Amino acid sequence: MRKTAFKLALFLSPIFLVWIAVETFYRAVPNNYTVKHDYMQANAREIGTLLFGSSHCFYGLNPKYMSGHVYNLANISQPLYYDALLFDQYIDKMPKLKRVVFCIEYSNLSHVPGTGEDDFRKYYYENYMDIDAGIVSAFDPKKYSLAFTRSLEQTWASYERFDYFGTIVDCDANGWGNNYPKVYRYKPSYNVQERLAAHEDGSTDFSANLKRLENAIARCGQRNIEVVIVSLPQSQLYTAGLNRHKLELIYATCTRLSGKYDHVRYLNLFEDRRFTDEDFFDADHLNDVGAIKCTQIVEKFLVK
Repeated sequence: MRKTAFKLALFLSPIFLVWIAVETFYRAVPNNYTVKHDYMQANAREIGTLLFGSSHCFYGLNPKYMSGHVYNLANISQPLYYDALLFDQYIDKMPKLKRVVFCIEYSNLSHVPGTGEDDFRKYYYENYMDIDAGIVSAFDPKKYSLAFTRSLEQTWASYERFDYFGTIVDCDANGWGNNYPKVYRYKPSYNVQERLAAHEDGSTDFSANLKRLENAIARCGQRNIEVVIVSLPQSQLYTAGLNRHKLELIYATCTRLSGKYDHVRYLNLFEDRRFTDEDFFDADHLNDVGAIKCTQIVEKFLVK
């Protein structure tokens, strides 16, 4: 019996050591979520403009080129569900907040929590940003161990990146995604089909996310905080492949909100032809130079 137990322990010990190493990596190494959480904890009271959205906002709006104290709280694959939870977490801790920007793109009005290409991120919001996502089961082991949230191959890729660059953080001190430089851009055709497939859920049911957005709008109205909805630019090849009916519904919904509430404005740059392929890193994300161009246009709209 003792020999069997010893052999079992000997067999399991490498697995246990790997688990400890992976868990330590995920818990100890700073990432986009931890740095944004730490920034908000330290600076929320001083922020005047707060930006919400997915990777399009994360890479597309650079606070460095905006006036006042601006922070980009957007993140990769961040849907309105988490925008709303983060908004609720911080709104009452921000006495100087004068403006909130919600970036609305093709998929976030119809997105269903707990689905999509990056569902694993729900564990990150809970563990790194103290958000009760409400969609993680108490019996889910990933809720308690981040080592289980990604495959060993994906974890190893993150470790190699950390080993080479000394960080896996993709944003600067203002929360802007700074790892999409123009010099390394791809032609939109490189990944347009992949991006279109990832963003098409076949749904035009905006009701749940519209409710979340309008709840935030109402709370901003109580504080005399302006809400600006922005649809950021996309490449022509990407927009040509979208469901036109759904896209027009998105435009109409955002326009309706700007007409319904006096403190809401809408800026639609989604198909703005001032942006060419040279402004994009890939099919649907601006590169660093394109982000400056976009931010300056948005800033001009904000201050007028």
